[in-house]
Amino acid sequence: MVPRVVIDALAARFGGAAYASLALANALAARADIGEVILVARDGTIVGERVPPGVCTRLIRLPAARQLELPRRLAWETLRLPGLLQDSRSAILTWSGMLPRSVRGHLVCYLANPLIFLDGTPGNRLRRLAARHTARRAEHVLAPTAGMADLASPALGRRPDVVPLGVDHDRFQRGTSAGSDVLMLADFYPHKRHEIAIEAWKRLPSPRPRLRLIGEPRVAPAHARRIKKLAARARWFGDIVIESKLPPESIVEAYHRASVFLCPSVSESFCLPLAEALACGVPAVVRDLPSLLETGGPAASFVHGDDAADWAAALEHTLFDQERRATAVARGVEHAARYRWERTADELATRLAQP
Repeated sequence: MVPRVVIDALAARFGGAAYASLALANALAARADIGEVILVARDGTIVGERVPPGVCTRLIRLPAARQLELPRRLAWETLRLPGLLQDSRSAILTWSGMLPRSVRGHLVCYLANPLIFLDGTPGNRLRRLAARHTARRAEHVLAPTAGMADLASPALGRRPDVVPLGVDHDRFQRGTSAGSDVLMLADFYPHKRHEIAIEAWKRLPSPRPRLRLIGEPRVAPAHARRIKKLAARARWFGDIVIESKLPPESIVEAYHRASVFLCPSVSESFCLPLAEALACGVPAVVRDLPSLLETGGPAASFVHGDDAADWAAALEHTLFDQERRATAVARGVEHAARYRWERTADELATRLAQP
């Protein structure tokens, strides 16, 4: 038995990593072979704000870091985090893949942020150095897709094992009727390429279905304002909506109201919304990234490049070709069934049980 698992979710502020931290904490806490689950998060983030009762045994919330977030996080992880372990059988799961000092228990790195390994900013260079330092000492280094593992391997000096993320199939189920929206569910980071979604939607034949953009603007406020302006200028083409901070039940409803899920992002490690959309019976049009080819499998339509005409053509086929839609829906539900948080927790628990 593992007496305690500490999940360091300080780097999982918003988006898929934040929701994955909560779901994995819940799946681990439900296991009889895990004694206690402690989740470490910051105020002002999805993890810090939306932990429902029973998700973990204990939540440690640090004050919001408005400045020098990375140095402050590394300092806390160096000085305080290792002290949360009870003994050598306990474990730390670091969601960022970074832990500056050695610990007396198990150390597992889960890498789900591809930007660390793509972006050459000073902050991400520091993150890569810290991740490489931690990966050398970690018993297990994990990634949600082989594409993410391939991306991280050169910087880490070792290849992560692939442990996919999951889907809550009790919540994300096929809707009773087909929706009509074009849905993009992605926080407003520049790399998500919301502008491609807007331009592709504008090229659809009239009357256009509603374009619904759901995401967190706090991650990149300037970019969020830019997309809001683009959406305002495009409103004479049809109905376009931008929303944020929706509760979980409203996210499920958004999938059920969608006719197609759209993801033109240029950087993904897995894409939880894609897997959830497929589970809800929503066909998907996504970029042909290696990670999305895995997550979407045979259920999604893939587009190469940034040409809005290509994205519009794929959307039009998916929206209006009924035979193609029916095949995509069936394949999507079947493909998404392989993604389960219980499986993710099983894979992690198996590794922690190894001597």
